Amino acid sequence: MINIRGIEILNDNIVWIISKKNKCIIIDPGKSNIIIKKLEKFNLKPIIILITHLHFDHINGIFKLLKYYPKIKIFTPKKINFINKTNQNIIKKEKKIFLFNKVFYIIFTPGHTKIDVSYYFEKYLFCGDILFSGGCGKTIDGCSKNIYFSLKKIMRLPKKTIFFNSHKYTFSNLKFSNYLFKKDLEIKEYFNFIKNNIKNIKYYNNLNFEKKINIFLKTKNNYIKDVINYWYSSYNEINYFCNLRKIKDQF
Repeated sequence: MINIRGIEILNDNIVWIISKKNKCIIIDPGKSNIIIKKLEKFNLKPIIILITHLHFDHINGIFKLLKYYPKIKIFTPKKINFINKTNQNIIKKEKKIFLFNKVFYIIFTPGHTKIDVSYYFEKYLFCGDILFSGGCGKTIDGCSKNIYFSLKKIMRLPKKTIFFNSHKYTFSNLKFSNYLFKKDLEIKEYFNFIKNNIKNIKYYNNLNFEKKINIFLKTKNNYIKDVINYWYSSYNEINYFCNLRKIKDQF
């Protein structure tokens, strides 16, 4: 049986642990001490680390984890400096890997950075900083157009797919959406639900529901287009999306 646990680190990051029996996979370990404590608490031995991108808050814990567990294999979209090459598997193309007797699909989802990847198995997607509930990632050293195309790729996955994001942004995303798009009743209703259950927010969601409450997935909606046009004149769906991301960055 597969278990998925979230560990909160730093200010708002979430490290996801996929475990089966006493072995586990760690996704984006931005810090080590708290992860090691949790692994010891649940008697888990990490065998694989999956990296979605190389920002420090997603990889800083790797170095100490390797001291504790020197045989860990790391899947990364780009070489991580100061780590033995025998520990690293550099992802050069979309591929399948087999972990826990399951097929994991590595999917290129750039946009937050130039090299973001996501990991998908069974009905679960781990998408780093590309898709958040109620929002999407910033373009740190990536490109809004690439985020648009990456989200399109993600939304072609089965509608019951559950995605796990890497930051606690749900409330702030919905606060922005509810403020700017006051006539969207689906967003308003979900925002009020989240606001009244703030201590019990789960930082994952299913894609089918996400389509209803995430404005970055609703840029074909005429009302949302009108609001975007108030800020920036837009001419096609990609441009609407990029301008919406620009508005969110300024909020």
